[in-house]
This record gives sequence, C-alpha cells and structure tokens, in this order.
Amino acid sequence: MIFPSCRRKLLSCMKIVFLLFLFVLLPLSCQKSEGLGGTGSIAGTITEQFFNDDYSLLIYEKPAVDEEVYIVFGSSEDLGNRVRTNNLGQFRFKYLYPGNYQVYFISGDSTAVLNMDVEKLYEVELDRGEDQDLGSLEKLSTLDFDDGTAMIKGVVKVIDYVDTSTWPDLVIEKTYYATEQEVYLTYNKHTFYDERIRTQAEGVFEFGRLIPGKYLVFLYSDDVTGTSDKVTLEFEVNINDLDQVIDLGEIVIEKL
Repeated sequence: MIFPSCRRKLLSCMKIVFLLFLFVLLPLSCQKSEGLGGTGSIAGTITEQFFNDDYSLLIYEKPAVDEEVYIVFGSSEDLGNRVRTNNLGQFRFKYLYPGNYQVYFISGDSTAVLNMDVEKLYEVELDRGEDQDLGSLEKLSTLDFDDGTAMIKGVVKVIDYVDTSTWPDLVIEKTYYATEQEVYLTYNKHTFYDERIRTQAEGVFEFGRLIPGKYLVFLYSDDVTGTSDKVTLEFEVNINDLDQVIDLGEIVIEKL
C-alpha cells in the first residue's frame, strides 16, 4: 500500500523526469538539418594564379573576380547554393544551420595529364551561429604563349651575292631589308614552332602579346659555303616582365 505522501513524492519525481526528458528531446527534435535559415556562415578569399601551359612558371596572380563558388548541404548530392566572388575575390555563404557542408569551385590542375579542370573541394563542419573563414584559397589557370603583353622584335637585312661568285670569294651584288621573310617563334620546350610571321616594310618583324618565359626565334639563310642548302639562325630570348620589349636588332641573312 502506497501512502498518500509517498504517492505525491512519486508523482513529483515522475514529473521531474518527464520535464528533463522533454528538455533533452525537444531541442533535438526541433534541430534543423544543414541548409539555409540559420545564423552561421562560411567565407573565403580566392586568388587566381596564372601559369604557362605546363605550370613550370607562375606568370602573375590576382583576386578571382566574379568566380562562381558552390555549396552542398550535408550528404545531399544536389547543389545547395551558389555565390560569386567580389572584386577582392571574397565570398560568403550566409544564414547556415549547424552541420556539415562542402564548398567548392573549379580550378586547373597542375597534376592532370590532359590539363583538365577539377573541383577544389573543402569540407566544413559548422557549429550553431559559427562564422568560419576558409582563408586564402588558390585557383589555378593556364595561359597560352600569346596571352600576354610582352614583345620580341627585330629587323632582317639581306646580303645578296652575285650568282657567279663562289665561296670564299663571294661578291656582294646588293644589300636590302627583307620583306616577306619568314621568321619563327617557339615557346618554352615545345617541339614545334608556335608562330610564323613575315617581315613587313623595312624588314621589320614583331611577335606581340607574349607571356614571360623562354623563347627561340629562328629564321633561315642560304648556306653560302655550299655545304648545305640552308642554315638556321637562332636567337634565345628570355622574357622576365609582363610588358617587356626585347629588340633583337638587325639580323643579317645571306642569299646566293
């Protein structure tokens, strides 16, 4: 037999246990999954680094402006939201509930054989009301040899010999500046020339819009010694600055 006083104590204990149960259960049942509507945020700053085509030389870097950045909520396979970076390369995803997130953007890959783009992915665990900054992030991009602002130029002059004269007793018939003379340019370690141009009036040639790096400029001259048909005149050039102009001066070729 339970006495009234004991019954009251038992009921009071049961109420306390029930209230404690509600105190623990209700926050869990009301907790939102990852997504929009909370008070947390994830931010970062993206710098775009520009390399030559084989990533052997960093040309320059700048804030990644208007770059698309994506976020995935929790274990979902669908895109949750997308923002764009400002003129300083900064982005922020606002109003996030606590949970796990994936933030990513598209970047070049210096290890890829086929030079394909990849997703640069960052996994973030966010607490309630937390503002998490991913810091400085890097986006990689490549430039072609003619995506720059530098220049290599020069002038081609021709020494034309009398047809009947022979090596080593050559007789000059005339000298003049070459027009329509082919001049070739190779960038870095490429196995084939990248650009071929022809000299203009007064023998002038210009390779423009070049990025920094190592170049080989070459053209052909008659072999006046008679050993072979043609000889190659080669000029190695190293561009170090974005706006550098290198003048090879007067290049002399010979004709029989």
